[in-house]
Amino acid sequence: MTIELLTEVQHNFLKKIQENNPKLTFQNEGYQYIKDLSESDKEAVKKVEEILKGSIVGFVEFNNFKERSNGEISVRFQYNYGADNEDGHSFTGVGYLRMNQLLNGFKEN
Repeated sequence: MTIELLTEVQHNFLKKIQENNPKLTFQNEGYQYIKDLSESDKEAVKKVEEILKGSIVGFVEFNNFKERSNGEISVRFQYNYGADNEDGHSFTGVGYLRMNQLLNGFKEN
C-alpha cells in the first residue's frame, strides 16, 4: 500500500469529522457496514473521501472510522490492492489505517 502523508490541517479536519459525526465511527465485525446515514453524514463521507483519494493509492471508498481497544481511531476503506503494482492485477478489498499513520507514516520494525 502506498500512501501520501496527510498534512496537519487535513489530519485535524478528519479528526473533526470523526468527532462531529458519531455515526461514522462504527465498531464493525467482519463485513458489517453503516446503515441509514443522515444527509449531514453523507456530506461528511464525501469530504473524507476527497482527502483519502489524494492520500491512498487505489482508494475506492470510505467505510467507517473504528475505535481500537487502545483508544486510537482507524479508518476503514476499500482500495485496489494492485493499484501501485505494474503487473496489471486488480483486486478491491478492505484496508485499515490508524489516523496517526496517515499523518506520520508507518513505524519501522
